[in-house]
Amino acid sequence: MAERIHDVMTARTKKRIRDTFISLVEQYGFNAVTVRNLTATARINRGTFYLHYKDKYDVIEQIQTDFLDGLQKVMVVNISPDEMKQTYREEKPYLPFVGMFEYIHKYGSLIRLLLGPKGEPGFAGKLRDMVNRSFHKKLQNNNIFNNNPAIPQEYLSAYVAAIFLGVMEEWLSQDMPHSPEQIAVFYIKLIFLQPFK
Repeated sequence: MAERIHDVMTARTKKRIRDTFISLVEQYGFNAVTVRNLTATARINRGTFYLHYKDKYDVIEQIQTDFLDGLQKVMVVNISPDEMKQTYREEKPYLPFVGMFEYIHKYGSLIRLLLGPKGEPGFAGKLRDMVNRSFHKKLQNNNIFNNNPAIPQEYLSAYVAAIFLGVMEEWLSQDMPHSPEQIAVFYIKLIFLQPFK
């Protein structure tokens, strides 16, 4: 029981630190945030902060890692080419794609912050690399590479990743005026501009 209470308190403290950190980055930019102003704003002592994080770089690294791990989980799923074609013909959202865009929608403000001028400059590269790796794995798992042997795997992965990243970035830049379901329909139409077997 005592251990469970400790775990709950630890989770709450970490959430408080993260929420305060994100708020400060939104206001002042990543470079201006210090452990001193973070702990003062969160109303915790520095010792408590250092129980959970090494420094502000550790905070943003963990935020980014948690977000990217979650995105990878919703991206690397099995897809059915036949179901995709059917939903494309019917102009309906394909559920595995809806899941990806629901995740983006949920974390939209965080993604905009991390990619924007106040965020940490390395995040865009980490996001692109993770998306490329995820699509490579997804295409491999679903035999897309075997069905398109004339195209080197890295180019095919980069192509489909670029479609996703382009749609995501445009959607975020417009403040997500369309639902994840609508974006999933647009996305599958873009994929089938150059259909793969």
